[in-house]
Amino acid sequence: SEIEMTQKINVGEYGKAIPFDVSEDVSSNTNQLYFKKPDGTILKKDAVVGLTNLQTAKGLFLANQYVTYTPISSDIDVSGRWMARVVSDSGTSLVKTDWQKLEVRA
Repeated sequence: SEIEMTQKINVGEYGKAIPFDVSEDVSSNTNQLYFKKPDGTILKKDAVVGLTNLQTAKGLFLANQYVTYTPISSDIDVSGRWMARVVSDSGTSLVKTDWQKLEVRA
């Protein structure tokens, strides 16, 4: 359901990795997360490939098929409905995941 697909974080939180599933091997790709703030501004951040299987609220993310991003203190700076997507470039192909909801609470 949509509720389960919404990740939640609070304004100002940092230091805890947020996982995003890609569902294909992106271990040798250049991976970025695009965060779309409520005002439409896009924040682009380098993402790290998950190297071990990870059990999440959304199910099992397989090693090399998901990425994580660990926010720094200035990243999550406004509450509201954010969106996030993974952009993964192998050099010969570009994969973009669907936008996912990221609920940022005050």
